[in-house]
Amino acid sequence: PSAGRRRRHQAEGDAATAAAWLQQQRLALSSDQPCLLPYLQYGPNNQFLQLMEAAVAAKALGRALLLPDFHAWTGDETSSRGTVVPFHETFDRESVQNYVPTATLPPEDSQRHRLRDHVLLSASDIKKGRVATYLAEQRVPCCPTKRKLKPDRPGEGSVRTLAEVRTLVAEAAAGGAGKKTAFDPEAPMLGWYSFFVMGKPLLLDAARAFQRAPHVRASATAVARSLFGGEPYLAVHLRREATQLGCSKGSPSVLCPLNGSEWTIDTAAVESHIRRAAAAAAVTHVYIATIWPPQHRKYDGELPRLLQGVSGAASLSDGAAMSRALRASGAAGAASKGMTRYLQSLIEQELCATATAFLGSSRSTWTGNIQLQREAAGLGLTTFFGKGP
Repeated sequence: PSAGRRRRHQAEGDAATAAAWLQQQRLALSSDQPCLLPYLQYGPNNQFLQLMEAAVAAKALGRALLLPDFHAWTGDETSSRGTVVPFHETFDRESVQNYVPTATLPPEDSQRHRLRDHVLLSASDIKKGRVATYLAEQRVPCCPTKRKLKPDRPGEGSVRTLAEVRTLVAEAAAGGAGKKTAFDPEAPMLGWYSFFVMGKPLLLDAARAFQRAPHVRASATAVARSLFGGEPYLAVHLRREATQLGCSKGSPSVLCPLNGSEWTIDTAAVESHIRRAAAAAAVTHVYIATIWPPQHRKYDGELPRLLQGVSGAASLSDGAAMSRALRASGAAGAASKGMTRYLQSLIEQELCATATAFLGSSRSTWTGNIQLQREAAGLGLTTFFGKGP
């Protein structure tokens, strides 16, 4: 047969194989659509932001978002240390489905063999050694074929529309930028990894659907009512680090533990900024979320000083104190789950996301998630340490 006929026969064979594969997936997954698996890396708050970017990609490609489990902090000092946390313990699936269809992996090991030939599309660098670990946690065989996506405008927020997502994927399928091809919408399961690549409007659209799990929202509501009687409050996220990753000379940050005003924002300046932010928001209550006990000994006395020096300030960043407050408020559902660092962080994030005003720590993905959710919900009065008022 001619070369053209051989290529046509090959294409028909590939299509038949893809159709058979897809039929297997539909038997194995809780969705009738082709799926997209988010590849998530680093700490939980990085994972949450990456998940929203993957949701944007799934929406653009007409795929169901395969709901992942999350990996808790490896440095966690509570029982959640390094554990895998189910999606439903973190986010509300019904809310997410308002934005994009979702699917779940079957729990049975017997289904693993059906989840093969997946392709990992990456618009960001991947730590190769972590992919196998992540896939094992998600019950997906290792390892995918990797294809690098190259936005026309590399950098943060470079992908601005759903059409640009589809173009990126089509170019990856064709083997290079500028080459045109139609990417098979029923191709074997795609994985997606990107970080700070999706433009802000796309992320805001997704963030509106990523509501925290019902028990988290109920717990935050109970805590706010218990502490502040339902009155408006300023929420503060004070991120103190033990490492120098957040240090940049001449750009002081609360993340930097180095001494000196060219590196860090000290406790006195933090206290002053909290007072100004509360006055600007015209509130008399302040909630302070921080890591307690602190990761660096120099901050051992900081939270007690802030609670004493800032009028109307309160904090439940101590896990035992959070548990007691929840039991006293009658929020038995959350209390019965056991207070871990992971759960406590989610409750404090909800407190910050729904507060009248928010003062956060720039360069922190914990703060970044709150900023995104508040902006998506149309809540203003968000400021950052060292940057007004």
